[in-house]
Amino acid sequence: MKLSTARLPISIAAILILTFLLAACTAPGPPMKETGARVFFTNLTDGATVSSPLKVTMSSENFAIQPAGDIVDGTGHLHILVDADCTPVGEVVIKDETHLHYGNGQLEAELTLAPGQHTLCLQAANGAHIALPGAGMAQKVTITVE
Repeated sequence: MKLSTARLPISIAAILILTFLLAACTAPGPPMKETGARVFFTNLTDGATVSSPLKVTMSSENFAIQPAGDIVDGTGHLHILVDADCTPVGEVVIKDETHLHYGNGQLEAELTLAPGQHTLCLQAANGAHIALPGAGMAQKVTITVE
């Protein structure tokens, strides 16, 4: 079988181009710019003793709270996870009895908790409920309910 040497340079060029494109697709992008964005409970501190029902207030810095739906850089909405770990960055914050969604942009909530120790994770997510990156985009506190 005789190979055509006329097509060899084109084949090599095609392989090189495909290799370059695949490498570009899998290469990590530029690191995310640290904006100093953070979310936090305004009326709770780690180790606080509280009563139930508990009125919780939330806020943010360098991050705009807006209703779920649109995905806009620097914006999102909040969730409170009760006695559950914070959701890993990039994963969907599920919705159930311990993963409370504030998708209308709410900054206040009333929680009814049984007496004893509880953990609360305040977590920011984008409009599609995807947990956002950044050191300040989740705050976890442990409280005791009397």
